Amino acid sequence: MKFSTMDLFTLKQNIMESAEAGAAAIMKLQSPKSDELTQRQAYEFAGEGWIDRHTRNGNLKPVRMGKAPNSPRVYSRLEIIALKQAEKLGATLK
Repeated sequence: MKFSTMDLFTLKQNIMESAEAGAAAIMKLQSPKSDELTQRQAYEFAGEGWIDRHTRNGNLKPVRMGKAPNSPRVYSRLEIIALKQAEKLGATLK
């Protein structure tokens, strides 16, 4: 099978991102707290607009840390990484 340079580059990127998601999954299993990102940390990690758009669309589901309506919302680092990878992979497959 012959790949063009762009196809090989895209494949390499997908493999690296899959490894990153795998590492995040292992970290979550070993230390669940390390997977939690506050809203501010999530904005810094993935961008405010990106987080807000995917939360609004139901692709990301933050969890409130308390019962009060103003308790902090926590996002999963693994969920963000997986969604970013799915987004890139979906764009590549089109």
